[in-house]
Amino acid sequence: MVNLPPKYMQTIRNIHQEKGEEWLQNFDSLIHYCEKKWSLKILPPFELSYNFVAPAKKQGGGQVVLKLSVPSKEFYSEVDALRYFAGEGIVRIIDMEIDRGILIIEQLTPGDTLATLGDDIEATKIAAGIMKSLWVPDTSYSNLPLIEDRERGLHHFFNEHPAGKAPITRDILLKAIRTFRSLLDEKNKRYILHGDLHHYNILKAESSWIAIDPKGLVGEREYDTIQFLLNNLPDDQNLEAILSKRIAVLVDKLKLNERRIFAWGFAHSVLSICWSLEDGEEFSEAFYKSIFVFEKLHNEKFGCLTE
Repeated sequence: MVNLPPKYMQTIRNIHQEKGEEWLQNFDSLIHYCEKKWSLKILPPFELSYNFVAPAKKQGGGQVVLKLSVPSKEFYSEVDALRYFAGEGIVRIIDMEIDRGILIIEQLTPGDTLATLGDDIEATKIAAGIMKSLWVPDTSYSNLPLIEDRERGLHHFFNEHPAGKAPITRDILLKAIRTFRSLLDEKNKRYILHGDLHHYNILKAESSWIAIDPKGLVGEREYDTIQFLLNNLPDDQNLEAILSKRIAVLVDKLKLNERRIFAWGFAHSVLSICWSLEDGEEFSEAFYKSIFVFEKLHNEKFGCLTE
């Protein structure tokens, strides 16, 4: 029997409702099924957020990682993204049962996150290399979520909170909506993106760094840099200086459009705070401050947003 943390269990119930409760009730049976079918011994899990992820010993020796998710469109998108990205730069699938929400993936050793690297510029260069290896042009048969789904998230929040909800004011929310739409209207080339690439989803594997946990998203490359830019930001340092240096590296290494990074950074930072407020979680202070840094950088170099 695996003792799941109460906070994790509540998250599953909040997100998946009755389906989540049923999944939790059958969780021990699911663990037993995985151990028996793949001859595994499930070890204590890693820190849990939205999925159950744990190392597992194979009967014949060696270890893998077992990832269990409530079957949902998010899980299906992750599997599709792993298939699109299969190869250099992404964790390898060993086996799966999609209908049961089971993924068995390789274990990355030593598994340290990119956040442990002391040199922020070097970390940004590593992330840029992974982005370059992952991104592939979108195809007409892709079933992954579209960046328009993120835009709809802003509209949903506005419909629920037309006057805004602290700390997001009505004016900030409307500006983010206009910025999002303006960028989409420019119809830049689309790629299959990781969708959640940041320091904690990039792990050390022997002599290389490997991405994990793709959400899978169809959109433009500049948008996929924002989660990385927003993460691992120290509270006691100048956010503007850090963000500016990171953006300079990404623009240089990946030949990206700086203006669009500033604009997407503003819009997505607002969306990230909205997500936290909707989920009843504490919002990231660094994310909130970044809203105004991205806007300032854009306004100083390219003029006011949405004008």
